[in-house]
Amino acid sequence: MATTKRIIAERAASQFEDHNRDIFGVQPGELPHQFSNLYFARLNALRPRVEAAAKARWGATALENVVKVLDAVPDATTVAIGTLYREMKGKPDIMEDSTRDVLEKRPAESERMFTKYCGEDDVLLLEDDSGRLALKLPEALADTIFVTGMVACVRGKLSEKGELVVDDVCLPGLGPQRPLGPPAASGERFVALVSGLHIGHRTQDMLPVQLLAEHLTGQLGCDEDHRLQSNIVRLIIAGNASTNPALALADASGGEWQPSDALKRMAPTDQKALAQSVRTLDQFLTAVSSAIPVDLMPGSDDPCNFLLPQQPFHTSLLPHSSQLATLNLCTNPYCCDVDGVRIVGSAGQPLDDMQRYVPSDDRLATLVRSLEFQHLAPTAPDALGCYPFERRDPFVINECPHLYFAGNQPRFESKAVIGPEGQRVRVVLVPDFAKEHTCVLVSLDTLECTPISFAGLAGDSMVM
Repeated sequence: MATTKRIIAERAASQFEDHNRDIFGVQPGELPHQFSNLYFARLNALRPRVEAAAKARWGATALENVVKVLDAVPDATTVAIGTLYREMKGKPDIMEDSTRDVLEKRPAESERMFTKYCGEDDVLLLEDDSGRLALKLPEALADTIFVTGMVACVRGKLSEKGELVVDDVCLPGLGPQRPLGPPAASGERFVALVSGLHIGHRTQDMLPVQLLAEHLTGQLGCDEDHRLQSNIVRLIIAGNASTNPALALADASGGEWQPSDALKRMAPTDQKALAQSVRTLDQFLTAVSSAIPVDLMPGSDDPCNFLLPQQPFHTSLLPHSSQLATLNLCTNPYCCDVDGVRIVGSAGQPLDDMQRYVPSDDRLATLVRSLEFQHLAPTAPDALGCYPFERRDPFVINECPHLYFAGNQPRFESKAVIGPEGQRVRVVLVPDFAKEHTCVLVSLDTLECTPISFAGLAGDSMVM
């Protein structure tokens, strides 16, 4: 009787450099400061880059007339560099809320969190250390993505109304990028991206999660599948691996989720639900990390600090999996090098917040645009919570990544971006696994992107 010879595939190795704590780590002395210091640090870091981009775009003599925004004079060509601020009537105002009549109807908190702030009456302003100046954009730039917090160089003429009539806007653009190394002799290597596992959610079917674990650990598929699986050198979990007990309870009961107060103690039932969710996550990570290196990022629903950059999971929450050297507890945002490929991304909060500033629903275009900002989270601290850094802005992108992602998105999308100096960036929207049951493989050799779906299984639907 003929026997089938099984192929034993060994996991491919890779060189890994972790930059998370160096870039996004928070020191105790960085907390008691005003947020204005963060804006000044951002402007100082990006000013030389936007100046270089403006010279390349407008000519070497274009910046001879750079002025402070309050020094602009009418009818003369003005060039100014500063931070953009988008004044929006739809944006929540804590001062307005505190002075509102107690009998006046207020919008539901959930409506305010998930609706757009922008509108037709928005005013775009440029701010530097001297003051603010209103900008009037031309029709050609009407649909361009501009959000609060981005640093730009604008050129135009001051009108009698005191507005700068803009004829062009220059951004820092894509930064310098190291070249990709030659393909590995052992074969093509991949990193896997997944987000939104929501392990422990009351309405979640664990079958797709189990299939994902078996696929990553090489327990699923034929010999050809095992060859592919053995070349996945790293798994990046981009946030929301656990679940928010309040969110899970609202989904199970069909009610409306109200965001929890960060300063309010959790109810005992929610504490028990969270503890069970984290225990299940610990079991999942122990199984997967025993076969493949895993980077675990926190997300908005995970039991970590709220302000960006979110610090890693505490090891006491994951007593078993944290003992494994192959589990790397990371920050959010995330930055590392895998075999010379620079990977940068977030769990999705910066992109979600930027979408409230723009009328378009094209999330991929907004994420690509943030590469030109050279900034991961431009709307922090205006509408996105972050630490009040004094001397640095950790969200500035100092080196153009090869792979740039945002987790916990409604669906998978991907785009290859080619920069003016030959930069190559693969931009990826990583879908919420609990909804889409999809993980993403990215080649470290070619930056090609492939989604792997575990959907279409009986009983795999999840309402969130």
